[in-house]
Amino acid sequence: MTMVDSRTADVAPTYVVPNRVLTTFTAKVVETRGLLARIAVQLNPYDVRELTLCLETCTLRIVVEGAGFDAGRVAARLDKIIGVLDVSYS
Repeated sequence: MTMVDSRTADVAPTYVVPNRVLTTFTAKVVETRGLLARIAVQLNPYDVRELTLCLETCTLRIVVEGAGFDAGRVAARLDKIIGVLDVSYS
């Protein structure tokens, strides 16, 4: 006869969510006409999770998921977009 511990018999296995790698880019924006289309072209191969543009403070925020890219290179690409200035990332 096998004894079963009643405290653990009905416990489902726990799924652990892996830590995600997120890089956040911020920039000052001075021109908005066609801006999102230009940004979309530059960020096409990346897994963009958030793209916010605040017209009140003239700031752009982009959150990209993943670790297989050079954030400095992406920031340099964004910095070349007309109307985007002072790109930084963390």
